[in-house]
Amino acid sequence: MKEIEINGKKYAVVVNMQTIMNFEEITGKSFFASTEETLKDRIALIMAAVLSANKDTDLTIEDIIGDKGFDALQQVINAYLIISELLVEFTKIPAVVSNSEKEEQQQTGEEEQKEGKEKNA
Repeated sequence: MKEIEINGKKYAVVVNMQTIMNFEEITGKSFFASTEETLKDRIALIMAAVLSANKDTDLTIEDIIGDKGFDALQQVINAYLIISELLVEFTKIPAVVSNSEKEEQQQTGEEEQKEGKEKNA
């Protein structure tokens, strides 16, 4: 769990399956179809991550938007960076699976090379 700062107040954030569901509820669209390229999507993800950490939070989307000036935009950018790091950690393939897949690919490659040599002989 990490914290972000909005208007001088710190909020805990977490990325888990609830965050994905919160995002979809806020935006009305699939999380997996989102590229998070729009400011609206990034603000929704911030709100979703805060709600996942504390469903009774007093933070609102209006608080995140603030006065709509550059400082508010900078807060969104900073908060999004923290949450995107958590998102990468959450969706990271465990090393055990990753190593297993590498070994499988290596074995497949060796078998294909062996078959190729047998055909050429």
